[in-house]
Amino acid sequence: MKNRTLALALTAILGVSGAVVAEPNVAETGSVNIFSLFDSRPSSATVINMTNLEDDRTVCDNGFRTGDVQLHYIYYGQDADGGICLEFDRFELLSPLDTLTVLASDHNPEGEVGFLVVSATDPETGALIDFNELIGSAYVANSAIDIMWSYLPYAFDADAGRTTGNDVCGRPFIFDAAFTGPIIFDDTDYDSFPETLYVDSFFEEAAGVFENQLTLMASSGQDFINEVDFFFHNNKEDRFSRTFKFVCHTSLPLSDISAVARNLGGDPTEFAVETGWVEIEGRNVLDLAGNIATLPLNNQPALLGVFVQIVRSNFTAGHALHMSDDLSTQIPAL
Repeated sequence: MKNRTLALALTAILGVSGAVVAEPNVAETGSVNIFSLFDSRPSSATVINMTNLEDDRTVCDNGFRTGDVQLHYIYYGQDADGGICLEFDRFELLSPLDTLTVLASDHNPEGEVGFLVVSATDPETGALIDFNELIGSAYVANSAIDIMWSYLPYAFDADAGRTTGNDVCGRPFIFDAAFTGPIIFDDTDYDSFPETLYVDSFFEEAAGVFENQLTLMASSGQDFINEVDFFFHNNKEDRFSRTFKFVCHTSLPLSDISAVARNLGGDPTEFAVETGWVEIEGRNVLDLAGNIATLPLNNQPALLGVFVQIVRSNFTAGHALHMSDDLSTQIPAL
């Protein structure tokens, strides 16, 4: 919460009006961690790691300690029969300074590929709480658990903006102890989603030499189509636009979105291979019939993602996408 406290202090000192807004962070703590990709398809495996940094062992009236936290894992995945955005959840208790590693295919036997939301809850009631002490990571491997690449999740701070009280250990509820609705990302309960995502750089695709994979997840769920604008740039400032649609979650090469990724037409003398970058911004959320839908907080697709660059099949590197601006959204919770 240090970054939010500083922002509030600056607002007061400078006399700036309006609410403090914030995007998620990567490589920082939070109360909710969102993993854009788990892959449990044949020959693939994903290891999910979560760590509790809180060290307070003060015993509360209910027998739990202030540093105890119950993690709610909600997997949104596609199964072998083609079901999309199917929800499967588990609860795991972490004690102060505890860490937990799970294999996604064991933890969620029903889903083959999708995304994961891990949120901090009260160990006694299961209600969402303000507990900005969680960090995590994902290792993507083959079926023999040989690590191929890794990435960090998006971490969202809690604000407990609609809370009606605290749990027994004094930690604010995000809503109230009885709330069972969606997880809301609007800078009141949790940090907002970003409005724009970026692939900061990629090599021009060439089969067997330079390949890449972009994964995107959307908060809208299985009943909506996400219409997304892509703006490809080469190293000569040329810009190429494409529109792409998907439901819930997708993972594909950039060249499946635009052939420009295979023929950038940039400056070939600048580097040993041509490079480009991409802006990604949601346009509309559509119903399954293709009509513009009306959602509770925002009709613009709220997206997160991870990008993987593969070089000659020998080197693979992945990372969360860069981001800017704010977009309110919500994710259904079990």
